[in-house]
Amino acid sequence: MNTNKSFILKCAYILVASILSSYASIARAASLDIEQVAPNIYAIIGPLEQRSELNLANNATFGFIVSDEGVILIDSGGTLEGAKALERVIHTITPKPITHIINTGGQDHRWFGNHYFTEKGAVTITSTMTQADQQQRGSSQADNTARLTGPSWTGTEPHAAQKALSDSTRLEISGITLKIIPVGPAHTGGETLVWLPKQKVLFSGDVVYVERMLGIGSQSHHHEWIKAFEKIVELQPEIIVPGHGHPTTLAIATQDTYNYLTFLRNEVSKLLQADEDISSASAIDQSQFSYLKVYEQIKNRNAQRVFEEMEWE
Repeated sequence: MNTNKSFILKCAYILVASILSSYASIARAASLDIEQVAPNIYAIIGPLEQRSELNLANNATFGFIVSDEGVILIDSGGTLEGAKALERVIHTITPKPITHIINTGGQDHRWFGNHYFTEKGAVTITSTMTQADQQQRGSSQADNTARLTGPSWTGTEPHAAQKALSDSTRLEISGITLKIIPVGPAHTGGETLVWLPKQKVLFSGDVVYVERMLGIGSQSHHHEWIKAFEKIVELQPEIIVPGHGHPTTLAIATQDTYNYLTFLRNEVSKLLQADEDISSASAIDQSQFSYLKVYEQIKNRNAQRVFEEMEWE
């Protein structure tokens, strides 16, 4: 009798643990919102805060295109579990398999989920500059992402994109016409745009941030970033799916990204002309951009990084 009770209790424990695990997975996936931006074209919007175990390093905006034969995914997530979460969200829209992945950049959440999808038969594509950035910074990024995501990192195997394109390239994938446009360094060492000319929809990756303040890190090149944004202006997209934030217009993207970068560059230039040192960068009044999330945490670091770059120009 006691043996039977013990067995029943053990089964109940396993069932409850399984249910809780399922609820946890659903909760994690629920932090990803879907927004349709055009017929068969969707954005997946992740949270704006730092990477964590809860958000699976999917603290960014992704996207997907439903083609005749499958799904083209724009960026594959920041961990193995992050890739699975993206897949679950996509399958609420379509049961079609994910056949192609296009990585827009070398930041972790753009490509750390590649391996999960290639194991299921998907092809991963990016530009040669983005691929090189993935290969160069992958190991150091993996250490940092693993630290921030804890147990949810388990099983993640960062694999750089398989196929790299050196020039702007028009692709026909299962009835979808798109263009891969390398724009050089910006937030990372190599950024890649995904442009759908017929729909005038652009997946910008980390060349565009809206709603939250962009981050200028040691891997960033703010002056080249400004030039990369100007290439977006030339395209005149009607809808931009940014690297962070909700789908937006060129006007809002200009305000939150381009205007901020050019503002910092102009203010730092004044400091350099006055022979000020780097400590003066923290005194720049950036309050006109205080509406952006993480403003307080990141504004001084951004100013100092721009100062460091401009000292060597």
